[in-house]
Amino acid sequence: MKCFLLFLLSVSVMVCGAPKAKKTKSNEFKDLRDKQTYRTVKVDGLEWFADNLNFNTENSYCFKDDEDNCMAYGRLYTWNAARKACPAGWHLPTQEDFESLWTAAGADFNAGYLIKTNYGWAGKTNGNDTLKFSAMPAGNRFDDETYGNMEKFAFFWSDHDQFEGAEPGTARVWYLTHKSMAFSYMSKGKNFGFSVRCVRGAR
Repeated sequence: MKCFLLFLLSVSVMVCGAPKAKKTKSNEFKDLRDKQTYRTVKVDGLEWFADNLNFNTENSYCFKDDEDNCMAYGRLYTWNAARKACPAGWHLPTQEDFESLWTAAGADFNAGYLIKTNYGWAGKTNGNDTLKFSAMPAGNRFDDETYGNMEKFAFFWSDHDQFEGAEPGTARVWYLTHKSMAFSYMSKGKNFGFSVRCVRGAR
């Protein structure tokens, strides 16, 4: 009987000491469509991807058609592709979403300093990434199917195409540049290829 009790005790220790399955961290999101995992960050009540979207869909591209660039920088989407690319429960940021991010970064000419990564930008224009948004200079795909601006610009599509003064066939894109610490927007043709950050929640 004594030996039997010791055997049960040893089994109990083995079961209790077994490692538990790892849980997905609260600051990560797994896209069930392709099993890719993205970091996330909450800024002013909104939860943002802290990585560029890398979901392969029609009219999305790797910089210079190199898959390694997709892994490092995410894909570049046309505007129509970008509007459909985010996973269920997430959406392409609105103008108001981006304005909220800009406000959280100080709402001034140095807002980009709090949004940019602290590496990878040409010249001496790295940020300090205080907000953990981790904007990388992923460049873009032009509407003539060429590529450019890697290490110099980060462009992010917004879900906003109708505004005063905009040319037909354009949409609003928010951008960061190696020339300054500004975070601002402009209009670009919808056939350009730009990065996508998905967002969810309400402020």
